[in-house]
Amino acid sequence: MRTAGILLPIQSIPRDDAPGSLREASIRAIDAFASSGIGVWQILPLNPPDFVGSPYASPSAFAMDPELLHGLAGDFSDPSRHDLDAWLENSEWADPWALFRILKSIDPRSWVKWGPWSNPSGRDLERLRSDNEEHYWREISIQWKLENAMRSIETHARENGVLLLGDIPLYVAHDSADMWHSKELFNIGPNGEPLERSGAPPDSFNPLGQLWGNPTYAWPAHQKSGYEWWKKRVETASRRTPGIRIDHFIGLAEYWAIPPEAEDARGGRWAEGPGASLMDAIIDSSDFLIAEDLGMAGDAAIRLRDAYNLHGMSILQFGWGYDAPPHHLDHIPERVVAYTGTHDNDTFAGWYSKISSDDKKRVRTSLGCNSADVPMEAVKRLMSSKAEIVIIPLQDVLGLGSSARTNTPGLVSKRNWSWMAPDHWESHHSWAWLSESVKSSGRLPWHDGRESSLGY
Repeated sequence: MRTAGILLPIQSIPRDDAPGSLREASIRAIDAFASSGIGVWQILPLNPPDFVGSPYASPSAFAMDPELLHGLAGDFSDPSRHDLDAWLENSEWADPWALFRILKSIDPRSWVKWGPWSNPSGRDLERLRSDNEEHYWREISIQWKLENAMRSIETHARENGVLLLGDIPLYVAHDSADMWHSKELFNIGPNGEPLERSGAPPDSFNPLGQLWGNPTYAWPAHQKSGYEWWKKRVETASRRTPGIRIDHFIGLAEYWAIPPEAEDARGGRWAEGPGASLMDAIIDSSDFLIAEDLGMAGDAAIRLRDAYNLHGMSILQFGWGYDAPPHHLDHIPERVVAYTGTHDNDTFAGWYSKISSDDKKRVRTSLGCNSADVPMEAVKRLMSSKAEIVIIPLQDVLGLGSSARTNTPGLVSKRNWSWMAPDHWESHHSWAWLSESVKSSGRLPWHDGRESSLGY
């Protein structure tokens, strides 16, 4: 079974100011995808972003961004208390999230500076609920509405043969509801200080390595609980997006553990992750899992990915100059999700404009086209590759340049995470050739047989 997809963050869909307009725009996006034979719509995390707009360092591993309420569910009626009580039975995470939001409204500093509220008792929390009852139920109601909005979008996608594919960042932010409420699951000390931080080892691109700063997981505690937190996390995400990409998948097999006092990542070490025991706990919680395995160097992560028959990733921008799989056009394997680029890459047109003259010539020769047609021909060639799944960022379908890039890693800028698709993107002339390419390459809607072919 072969299928094609589009990468488009829900946050990047243009809409007007009317309540619910983003939900309606999302429905129209699904209609546009389905009419072109697209079988997968990949979005980015819906969690609340950090101060620079990134949803990959969120204050919650479970909650959706309250700022999306107006666009996704602003036209919904308020739920009854009975509705909320029933929903909370399967959404226990919403209680500490609401309490965390109440405390943040009182003291916006990190939770480690909240004094007694950094480690409150059950009686303290009960008093906080009763003293802030209106605020508490408002936060619960926001999450209920957002969840129901996503359910309506996912239902429409499924009915039109489209799999909604989401994204789970591996780590959560230090200043998060999860770490405040479930301290025992993270490598933090009695005062909330990190005992071990996450990152990536030095390489030719980053001689100092990458110091992300998030506290790492206390994996023995997760294992002792039967990975209950992780199971609930994946189950919650799957209710919104039945397909899930696990970001930084290598961290489940082994992770770079950095001492808390280190100024960069050079002093880190490889530590063993939960591996198969975690995968056994979550593998049946979603319709489809993708392993973000870019940059994977360890055999342990490759064995873990292959043991569960997960699709890895291939990035066409990485393929020129390298004849080995999985990125080179002629060597892309079947069990992979192939992209022209991801949200962390430049657009294909932007990437092409910046490479050397010799590399430009190599790309044109490989694609058999002139410079103006490079983005289009790259998509067409990728569609005809062996990859079972091909996902194209909307920017590359439209042939947009670097100004349409979603994110530049390491750059603190308001341009990151702010790209908005152009108005009327659904009627752009590019959809004609894309639809033909999807059809000629034998790619089908997801729900027209994908589940039966893969056993879902």
